[in-house]
Amino acid sequence: MRGYSKIHPQFWIGKTAKQIKLLGAEGWTVAMYLITCPHANMLGIYYLPLTFIAHETGVSLEGISKTLQRLCEVGFCTYDEQMEYVWVHEMAFYQIGGQLKQHDNRVKGINELIQNIPKIDFLPRFFAKYKTLFWLENFPENARDLEVSSESLLSQEQEQEKEQEQEQKEKRNTLSGKPDGVLSKIKSNKELMLAFPGAPTPPAPSCESLKFQAMEVLVFLNQKAKRAYRPVDANLKLIMARLKSGASVMDCRQVIAKKTREWQHDQKMAEYLRPATLFNATKFEQYRGELVTPEEDANYAE
Repeated sequence: MRGYSKIHPQFWIGKTAKQIKLLGAEGWTVAMYLITCPHANMLGIYYLPLTFIAHETGVSLEGISKTLQRLCEVGFCTYDEQMEYVWVHEMAFYQIGGQLKQHDNRVKGINELIQNIPKIDFLPRFFAKYKTLFWLENFPENARDLEVSSESLLSQEQEQEKEQEQEQKEKRNTLSGKPDGVLSKIKSNKELMLAFPGAPTPPAPSCESLKFQAMEVLVFLNQKAKRAYRPVDANLKLIMARLKSGASVMDCRQVIAKKTREWQHDQKMAEYLRPATLFNATKFEQYRGELVTPEEDANYAE
């Protein structure tokens, strides 16, 4: 989390500011939030589900969605709904400054941040806008690297799992004629090792990969249970621990889906639709073991 953010006076009186003013108080609130929120970085490109904005600003999800769309229309930002990433167009210029010298330490930091951004449609536009100012590295090579390492936000381990799952599906379907969903329960490393005896143990996913997957799970919990849990360590570490121990994102989603169905209409139990309960080491394994109808939970966990 950054220690501070810079707000340039032009934010209030520039051409875009005049258009934001027409959006009313919510327009100013969301615009200011995008610049100063705890999830932002100096590039102005960062992961930001709408539920985070709603929880931290107090604006409704519907209001956030409409306001963000209007901010995109006036050119203040761009939002990728599929990846849930935002780009605040002028943020890098005001947070970093103008032309950097080639050997400025910030140049290295900027390029490292870019390498960690998944492949997003607006990334080439960012590169074109700031390549000269910040001495950005050659984009074509960077884009290929991102495509290999970040497509669908899967680590090398997950890609291997996916290929193995597909092979197993084809074998099962040929013999039994059952639909592809029959193997949806084979998701974790432990289960894959049982399904494929003698296969080498896949490498452990990186901490960054685990954190991103944990955020995906937390967003799903907020959506299903109508909560607004923030992506702070107290919530993410529990989910990351379960992922690290062999659970998959789909396992987590299925547990959330099942427990939401069971508890959401019970006032006493509904309060336990929280990370501390769902992803407690012992309880999670119990809940996971209850997933006796994975096909149904897989359909609901979407």
